[in-house]
Amino acid sequence: MSLPLLFLGCATGVAALIDLMLQSDPTLAGELSLSAPLLFGFAGGLALFSAGHVQWSFRWQRLSLRVAYPLAMLVCAIAMDALTLPMSAALIIGPIAALLLAALLVRAHHARDEADCLAS
Repeated sequence: MSLPLLFLGCATGVAALIDLMLQSDPTLAGELSLSAPLLFGFAGGLALFSAGHVQWSFRWQRLSLRVAYPLAMLVCAIAMDALTLPMSAALIIGPIAALLLAALLVRAHHARDEADCLAS
């Protein structure tokens, strides 16, 4: 269930880079304002659609977290108007989240290939 949080981090980093490129006088001292409904709405959708692929350890997790986690993100999308972060924090969070997301996807790809080999 880390996919939605990694998406939020990657989107924050990309938005920070775009904001720096579009500024006439780029500075790291400024703040980055993000659309919370857009970000948390997409993250809630990712959480909702990826919850079925998570291997839950306990039954209570399957029953409660599978619904509560995406619902919490969608509530954040509705409740928050904007998310403001320091530019330097956004530029630190973005690449770290992108690396973690890449590692997660590579690991999932290898696990899928191993499962295909065992099934053959």
